[in-house]
Amino acid sequence: MFRAPLSGDVAQRIITSWFSPSLTVNYAGDPAVEDRVVAEVASFGKQLGWLTEIAIALARTQPVPAETLGRLEKAARDIAVIKEQVGVSAVGAANDALDRLERHDRAQYDNLLRERRSAK
Repeated sequence: MFRAPLSGDVAQRIITSWFSPSLTVNYAGDPAVEDRVVAEVASFGKQLGWLTEIAIALARTQPVPAETLGRLEKAARDIAVIKEQVGVSAVGAANDALDRLERHDRAQYDNLLRERRSAK
């Protein structure tokens, strides 16, 4: 089988300003978490659809659809893992930044630590 360049299967997000119109999403929470949730777990539309389906069943005093509830529970577990990973990553990034500041400008490093301690 002949395949031209770039004609194979693609399983990655392609985000470029020239490929599609610009879209800015203002997340209410942590943008790093929100972006990963949408990319790796489920779109906002899917999540809202699951919640809507469950809410309607409850409002009609009908059984909650087991498959939908299972999807929502799995999403909740996956989101908890992402939040943990992003939190660990943020702590690592903060430590790295503090280490760089300490190496390059000890006086600013000391001032920053003093300010943060006095702010509490």
